[in-house]
Amino acid sequence: MLNEQIVRLLSMMHIHPSAGQTTSVVRRLKFGKKKSTPKFATLPESVWEIILDHLSPFERVKMRRVNQKLKNMVDNRRKRVLYADFLRTDVSSILPADSCEDGDFFRLPKSPRIVVHEEVRSILIIVDTHWTVSDAVKMMAAIRYYGANAHTVTLDASLAELCVAAQCTNDIAFWFAFQSASGTSDPICQSSKPPRWIPDEYRIKSVQSYQQDELIAYSQWTPRTQRIPIGPLFSKATEVTIRASVPQLRRLRRFSVYRSPLHRSFIDANNLQILRLVVSTSTSSGRKGRQVAQSLKLAPFLKWANSERLAHRFSVQFV
Repeated sequence: MLNEQIVRLLSMMHIHPSAGQTTSVVRRLKFGKKKSTPKFATLPESVWEIILDHLSPFERVKMRRVNQKLKNMVDNRRKRVLYADFLRTDVSSILPADSCEDGDFFRLPKSPRIVVHEEVRSILIIVDTHWTVSDAVKMMAAIRYYGANAHTVTLDASLAELCVAAQCTNDIAFWFAFQSASGTSDPICQSSKPPRWIPDEYRIKSVQSYQQDELIAYSQWTPRTQRIPIGPLFSKATEVTIRASVPQLRRLRRFSVYRSPLHRSFIDANNLQILRLVVSTSTSSGRKGRQVAQSLKLAPFLKWANSERLAHRFSVQFV
């Protein structure tokens, strides 16, 4: 109907448009003139570099979704990161709970238990001691993202176990329950405590029964999914350091359970220059490091790391 009226009006003006011209006129009448949008991709890279410098590490990663140009720029920044540290400690001692950033450390949005400090050549990602399954999944994604190009890597014992397990399964939730049932010597997260509505006289009994059920269900390593690792997480790493306290050494003894050897999970043995285990202990001993390592029952870890093949490239330090 509208087309006929436009054609009749133009014919009275002795104008006879074609069908295509009539359609374009109708489109302009219906929707108006098309607004021109600014083309941010035409900005020079020097301008984008300044913009990226003023963004947080999380915002820079999100900028990869804008277009291919920004994706390449952010990836080039990631390739310059040679030192990657992934640790677990009390986040509140680094960044106050009511603060999202302080200029040096930035808190991950929607996950307040993870903070990040990034420089031109280094990245430091810290997860709180009271972590959850969601935090473990996000930490594993960060390790895969930044660890691909890192040459010097430092890992906490719990995160090192996470890396080994994640190379043979995608079921991080099952691993989190498995390592909890196997004994982690880590404090209990607030979200794992019983609900407040449970009466006090039944609170201890319910917690004990819950822990027994978890222990029975997850005492064996039987993940619901399995994956074949394409390559090591830190393919370019030349120096890897694993930090552990004496109670956390039980995590290192479980590495062989995941059936993911060193060269498939962590590093390329041909590029490795040093694999260092740093054990934090308050007791001093006059014995040699090899004797102390055997007294701490590290034989399963030494076998997993193939320390005999690494020879002088493997060391154990006590601090």
